[in-house]
Amino acid sequence: MASQELTEQVLEVTAAAYGVDVAELSPETSFDELGGGSMKMIALTSTLENELDVEITIHEIMKMKSLQELIERVEDEL
Repeated sequence: MASQELTEQVLEVTAAAYGVDVAELSPETSFDELGGGSMKMIALTSTLENELDVEITIHEIMKMKSLQELIERVEDEL
């Protein structure tokens, strides 16, 4: 299980990439709820790489159902 700090970091990065308030996000938030399409996912992958030094492809994110899956994937990379 991911640490609270890592969870918060991923939520903050996601909020920045999608242009939403981090308070609106939780690990259970789905990518369908976020919307935004591929341009937002490109921003997310870029921000993950710049902020957390984690490389995740857009294709990987497209297969994810929720932010929890993203958090777990980031944790695996660290």
